[in-house]
Amino acid sequence: MTTILYRLPEEKVVHELHSTQVEQIPSLDLLGQRQGYAFVPFDVRGKSPALLYLPDEEHAWMTPNRFSSRHVEYTSDEPRRRQLYSDEFARCLEQLQSGAVDKIVLSRTLRLHMDDTLSVDDRRNLFIVACHRYPHSYVALIDDTDSAWLIATPEVLLEEKEGSLRTMALAATMSIEEGAHLRPSQWSSKNRKEQQIVAEYIASRLTALGIDFAPSAVHTKIAGQLVHLCTDFSMNIDDNIGRIIAALHPTPAVCGLPTERAHRLITEIESHDRSYYAGFSGPILLDTGTHLFVTLRCMHLEGATARLYAGGGLLADSDVESEWVETQRKLKTMLNVLQ
Repeated sequence: MTTILYRLPEEKVVHELHSTQVEQIPSLDLLGQRQGYAFVPFDVRGKSPALLYLPDEEHAWMTPNRFSSRHVEYTSDEPRRRQLYSDEFARCLEQLQSGAVDKIVLSRTLRLHMDDTLSVDDRRNLFIVACHRYPHSYVALIDDTDSAWLIATPEVLLEEKEGSLRTMALAATMSIEEGAHLRPSQWSSKNRKEQQIVAEYIASRLTALGIDFAPSAVHTKIAGQLVHLCTDFSMNIDDNIGRIIAALHPTPAVCGLPTERAHRLITEIESHDRSYYAGFSGPILLDTGTHLFVTLRCMHLEGATARLYAGGGLLADSDVESEWVETQRKLKTMLNVLQ
């Protein structure tokens, strides 16, 4: 049996699902035809299947005001990851400077070896800790007993909100100390260009579907100790949300542009399998409605091992040191849950 916990941004209510039935989704445009909880990988043609968990039961409870934050001791493989990242960065930069792609998102992993195996109760407690530490993010735990994914992400792929559908172009990253006080126009040209690429892509995909949409002004969005540039897009409720999902995933925020070429380069250059990192998850047509979020800040828990993921968008003028620091900041979202 799979247990799924999720809490929507700015809310206190936790929704708990128990599922003994799971379906593989052969095509994303079929999403929205059945109720359930979607868990979809970055590469829908890769090793990890796109899943729809069908709930046997569903109930809700309030996030506890008190929780025990257990300090988890661990060692990591961080030192050897630095050189590997530099090598993969160099290959990406070669493609960017040759004009093969305009943007590519390079990700990396961090493997933690913990002193103790985390029990089901331990993982559930980590979810509650994440709810308290990241009130503005979507927090979820997909727990199959043998392994689990913990997610705390700020990025909407597609959700119902106030009678309309909403998506967003979220890209560019600074620490709160660096960027929270700045207007979007004061961000670096690299950051503004990175976010603009995503916004223009989303606008073009929605236009190609014949969907009328209203974009917001570019604004900053806080996620944990980071801040990003964001454009919100709102549109009327569509009878076939699957076609919108299929058109948007993966966006240049997690892949690159042109999408197909960037996707192919990612699979060739990255030494790890992204699995469900940079995919998306969330309820579809359940009591809470449809709320799908991109799986950004996350970790995969198996026994006494945790694998964390982080990435960043690269342009032709990107600098390897600053990009490495950005991934370290993003990894802290999950590392802080273990403290």
